[in-house]
Amino acid sequence: MHIKRLLLFSLLLAGCFSLTGCFDLIEQIDMSHRGSGTIKATLNLSKSRTKVASLLKMKQFNGIAIPSESTIRQEVAKVVQTLKSTKGITDVRYQLDFNNYIATLSCNFEHIQALNDFSRTLSNQFKTQITSYNSYRYDQATRTFTRSYTYTPDMAKQFSKVPNDDKSLFSDAYYTNIIRFDKNIQSQSHQDAQISANKRAIFLKVKATDLIKGSTSLTNTITLVK
Repeated sequence: MHIKRLLLFSLLLAGCFSLTGCFDLIEQIDMSHRGSGTIKATLNLSKSRTKVASLLKMKQFNGIAIPSESTIRQEVAKVVQTLKSTKGITDVRYQLDFNNYIATLSCNFEHIQALNDFSRTLSNQFKTQITSYNSYRYDQATRTFTRSYTYTPDMAKQFSKVPNDDKSLFSDAYYTNIIRFDKNIQSQSHQDAQISANKRAIFLKVKATDLIKGSTSLTNTITLVK
């Protein structure tokens, strides 16, 4: 998914998201050694719920349009409908919690191409180039899973426009990626990622500001035991 907007939910909550700063974005992929699996993305703004609640009552803030709860629900419904019609994607589910400001979206993918089509579908829906920054590959013969991520300087350019007082809010914003497999992990290439004790999951947590500045990457090659 496109990290410039920090995945789908930043697009759905564009106004609020860019102003709250304090958030947790969690992406979880559960994948079989045959190449099928599920993906779930969760945006947790509960740490900033008071500010989010105030923003949702406004139409604009510093020239940025603030989507209403109704608009957010409508946009999510459109995304879900589009994903349901995407080949290879099934069981699309979502939940919007406007009490704690937590949003989730999940689906099954039949093969790795469907996982990439998931990103491509969202790119078409929101007219953003998601797939050019993030893509997945899986070689079933060698049981090698690869995530390719390309940093775009435009992220830092857009962040530079944020007032200095608001930039400090992002110090407590994180992106977490968890990938689980049904076979043991033999190796992985990301210097900051960790292999779980049972050898079947990869855990990576990075600061949002590091992604924005390009000081870290999400690229990783994971090889499973045959």
